[in-house]
Amino acid sequence: MTAPALALTAAAWDGKGVDPWLPQRIAAEIDVTAAERRVYESWWASLSEWLVKVRRSVFGSTVPDPNGVWTHVPLWADLMSRVVQGPVRDAVGLAYSRLFGPNYAFDKRPFVSAYLAAVQNRMVRTPDEVFDVVASQVSRGAAAGESIPQIADRVHDVLDTTGTELWQNRAVVVARTETIGALNGGRSDAYVAVADAIGGPFEQAWLATLDPRTRPAHRAADIRGELAQRVPVGTPFVVGGEHLMHPGDPAGSAANVIQCRCSTLLLRPGEDVDLSNRQFTELPDA
Repeated sequence: MTAPALALTAAAWDGKGVDPWLPQRIAAEIDVTAAERRVYESWWASLSEWLVKVRRSVFGSTVPDPNGVWTHVPLWADLMSRVVQGPVRDAVGLAYSRLFGPNYAFDKRPFVSAYLAAVQNRMVRTPDEVFDVVASQVSRGAAAGESIPQIADRVHDVLDTTGTELWQNRAVVVARTETIGALNGGRSDAYVAVADAIGGPFEQAWLATLDPRTRPAHRAADIRGELAQRVPVGTPFVVGGEHLMHPGDPAGSAANVIQCRCSTLLLRPGEDVDLSNRQFTELPDA
């Protein structure tokens, strides 16, 4: 496939007058927000549908039976396949579309197939979590000497998406973490595709969201940070002592990737960029 010409450099804004990059910055923010919203809505709808069926099986006998969860594991796998092949796949493909156009066959790239398979493997674990929650409530109720109706109320509450904040919070974490991982994973591999198409060496630099919520290790990895992480495309960063191919890389520990908001920048070796006026800079006072 012949790649179109790519414009990889442009004049940096000097901070005077109207920011010429403002439309692109707003568009990028909208892209992230919209992708996260689609993942959230798809995962939440799948969970709501699945828990309805799980409740019926768990309450199929007089005493709530946590083993009723396992009856619907195949359904959950099917539902997660729709999430992965729908909004998660779309998020992965966004960077390829931006760099090569909307007709680029990004899903033929080995990285994309492997990445989506890994997402599927992560997402199908939810039944284990649900079983543990149900079993825990049954055990606690029994230990407290509660009646069967009282134990049933406990279990009903944790299987009802409106009865607890557990699942809504879980949906937010899943959507944010998987969206950022997908966007940055696709971007990182798209950089490799750019290097293959154009030729010559390229690097990717770590860009942190510089506000008080950012992990110290991620702030240090920022291109203007203490460690200034900048590596050849296709090779990992070292962030927080872990090798990460991109921000949100699921190969990292949960403490290093969950709800990460960092990104990356494509550069030629030795190329500098003026980031003094980038958005989302709000560091605490020294």
